[in-house]
Amino acid sequence: MKHFRVSLTFSILSSLACLLVLTWVLLSLISFKTAENDLLAQKSEEARILLSAFAELVPASLERLREASTITIFAARLAREKDFAGITVVDGKGKTVYVVADGRGADAALLATLRNGKEAFLFSHDGRYIQRYAPLFSGSDVIGAARLTLSLAGEQERLRGSRHLFLAYFVLDFLLLLGLGSFMLSRVVVVPIRKLLAATKRIAAGDYRHSVRVPGSAEIADLSESFNTMAEVLEKKRMEVEQTVDSLERANKELQTAREEAVRSEKMASVGLLAAGMAHEIGTPLSAIIGYAGILRDELQDDTIKADYLRRIEAESGRIDRIVRGLLDYARPTAVHCEPVDVAELVEETVDLLNGQGALKQITTFLRLDGNLPQLFVDPHRLQQVLINLIINARDAMAAGGELEVTARAGMVEMPFSKSALAPVSVMGRRKDDFHGAFSQSYIDSRDVGCWLAIAIKDSGEGITAENLGRIFDPFFTTKEPGKGTGLGLAISARIIDSFGGRIIAESEPGKGSVMTVWLPVLRGREGEI
Repeated sequence: MKHFRVSLTFSILSSLACLLVLTWVLLSLISFKTAENDLLAQKSEEARILLSAFAELVPASLERLREASTITIFAARLAREKDFAGITVVDGKGKTVYVVADGRGADAALLATLRNGKEAFLFSHDGRYIQRYAPLFSGSDVIGAARLTLSLAGEQERLRGSRHLFLAYFVLDFLLLLGLGSFMLSRVVVVPIRKLLAATKRIAAGDYRHSVRVPGSAEIADLSESFNTMAEVLEKKRMEVEQTVDSLERANKELQTAREEAVRSEKMASVGLLAAGMAHEIGTPLSAIIGYAGILRDELQDDTIKADYLRRIEAESGRIDRIVRGLLDYARPTAVHCEPVDVAELVEETVDLLNGQGALKQITTFLRLDGNLPQLFVDPHRLQQVLINLIINARDAMAAGGELEVTARAGMVEMPFSKSALAPVSVMGRRKDDFHGAFSQSYIDSRDVGCWLAIAIKDSGEGITAENLGRIFDPFFTTKEPGKGTGLGLAISARIIDSFGGRIIAESEPGKGSVMTVWLPVLRGREGEI
């Protein structure tokens, strides 16, 4: 689960706001306290001056204080001031002798001033008044003390106004600094980081060639340069990895090909040894059996039962002889005699031959041969052997009858020959990966190949399953019933086509039929090239 995280802008701006608020609190405390002290000191000084002026007007005898006109005038003048809260005078014994708007009488501070002869001031407990104390002298003797009380309401009002004004200034300054800070922060930090983040996502998606250029401070610029350097290094490493993987794949493919060729050569050698041994050990007694069976058949012509037995002995002995000769042909193909061959004529001749022998009964045959097919430089007898083998296999796949289509055309190597006619579930070539790219590894140099001639034999039979399709070119593999096939036909056919520098490709879809396509090269400079 992804944890919730606030954005960088919010984090920095909230921190900046906290710093601004703390700064304002500290400055306001200092400013308010300084302003308050200044106002109180000013008020105290004002009270001192007024009280000193009053003390100068006090007569030497306090009994005549109420009769003194100057005192009366001065006191009346003080009473008209809005900050005036009262004045009290006591004599040397602490008795109140004069009071104006002050009903509290003598307090401890006033008596202390009377005793020590020193000026003093106090603030009331509620902070609303300031009280100034001064001794009254007659010469050098203290004859009494006076207390002047002034109201601090005006000062408090001014302090409240200052607070409001300061708060308004702070809010305006806070908004300006926050807005400017957000703008500068976005340009200097947030936008570059977002660009780096977007570039990081592209790098994560595999685009290592993407570089980023961001404005900002030296640290941000260094970070972007480091990011670009990292991307370049990753791109180089990716290319190195791809090259290494490609080389490993090529080496693995070459090793696989070499291993398969080694296995194939080993199999061929084993089959050759087996065939040679069988030809030597079985051929001589088999020839004797066939010869003696022929002699007995001539002598027992009148005995139909024994003659039938001898006919079967000859047939089965001939079958053994064909198997041995097939092994020899597969393991050690004889030298071929190549000559220019008209493919269309050879295909028609082969189909006519099989029709004439009754091999294609209940089969509807279609020939689709392109005009102006190039001649091939091959052994016509062995090519006909391949065609007969493939057509007979197609016929055997249609036990209840069906359609047989033989097609020939020339062109460059392309998708499977029967793509438009059959959508195969499986495609198998003479060798692994024979279809997609095998022709570039032909026995014949691809620079000598002008084009390819393809002969396709398509049937509407049962088709070949995927697991069997990969084994149809293996010697002795067959799906036919015992006694009806040796499993050497396709193997020998593939060997013959290999000797021509061509390929056989099998395509099949179970239930819909199969297509066997023979690809043969048309060489440059050979007779009959188109």
